[in-house]
Amino acid sequence: MPAIELCGVHKTFQLPHEVHTTLTERVLSGFRGTTYERFEALRGVDLVVDHGAFVGVIGGNGSGKSTMLKIMSGLLPPDAGEVHVDGSMSALLELGLGFSAELTVRENVELYAAVLGYPRKEAKRRVDEAIHFAGIERFRDAKLKNLSTGMRARLGFATALQAESDILLLDEILAVGDADFQLKCLEVFEEFKRQRRTIVLVTHDLGQVQNFCDKAVLLERGRIVAAGDPAVVIPRYLESVGQVPTMLGGMLKRHREQEGPIRCVRLWVEDESGCEITRARSGDRLVVVALYEVLADDDEPVLGFALHAEDDSIVYSNNTHWQGARTGRVRAGQFIETRIPLVAALRNGRYFVGYGVANEALTVFYDEVDRAATFVIHGSRVHHGVVDLQAQVEYRIADDSPAQPATVAEGRPGRRGRR
Repeated sequence: MPAIELCGVHKTFQLPHEVHTTLTERVLSGFRGTTYERFEALRGVDLVVDHGAFVGVIGGNGSGKSTMLKIMSGLLPPDAGEVHVDGSMSALLELGLGFSAELTVRENVELYAAVLGYPRKEAKRRVDEAIHFAGIERFRDAKLKNLSTGMRARLGFATALQAESDILLLDEILAVGDADFQLKCLEVFEEFKRQRRTIVLVTHDLGQVQNFCDKAVLLERGRIVAAGDPAVVIPRYLESVGQVPTMLGGMLKRHREQEGPIRCVRLWVEDESGCEITRARSGDRLVVVALYEVLADDDEPVLGFALHAEDDSIVYSNNTHWQGARTGRVRAGQFIETRIPLVAALRNGRYFVGYGVANEALTVFYDEVDRAATFVIHGSRVHHGVVDLQAQVEYRIADDSPAQPATVAEGRPGRRGRR
């Protein structure tokens, strides 16, 4: 049996054309009546979510994404159709729902923990872990009303993550907190994937769907119009809203056509075993692979790549010219493959790989794309900076008069040597 199965699910809402807020308005409405508009949020949805799957649900506002998640969780009953769930479930639909502003942070987490069903023997440890994960240990005894909106959202998210369940339903919850907190959340979801937890994520962040999800589901006007590989579903969604995808089926699509004798037709990232990846652990060895098509004869083209952070700053770049490598003469009809091994000694986050191909003098660029491929780095212990040098802080209890370095006392005489 699948983890979640929806069979012909329909859901309709009655939207009033007028909202009566005063007694007079309500009395008068009894004479003229109230008109409603019928809104079909879901129209015959069929969906199967297998155990251990990470499914991303995408679509425009009002397409039925949140309604579908609420029906999966049991918060809303379907008007027609069936819903089958196999396993325990936690739904993170509204962070902090049930928190009391007059209780302290610790009291709120303890109360929420009881509602979510924390294991009784581990409740105290898990409460401490939730507060630590939210990064608000200093405020554990402060009233919730004194916390900022972002801190409350982080606390709600961290508390809900501590619940033990087979299935997680997430509705736009990865946008909470600052960049460091979001990276911590991504680490958690990496662990959930390793544990084969079943996750259904509703989001407008297509990067999250591309980097984490095994399957993408596209909703339009209450119907599933596409489901399957995110690399296929995401471009269809972008095209439906009038955007040009950067990559489509592995083939690069440029925002503007560029003329030149050489064009890149595909770029991707592999691990050491040769498998194409979108996630890697900090310190892993990766290979950036690019395939170029030669459209016209050319002498000594320069081939290069650049690694960009999310803010578009360049982390690293290199090319054949800087390396002193000569590419020789290439002829029309040939294909060129470049393989660039590197060590991903980076902090956690998302990175973009771009490429460029130019003439020998680097005065004319034949083809260039800044974001041809993307991958996520996790597992780094770096909190500040860009690179992970894997440094270890070693310490010892020194003597009362620690020995001075030999270079100070020996060699040419100095003020210390003249004492």
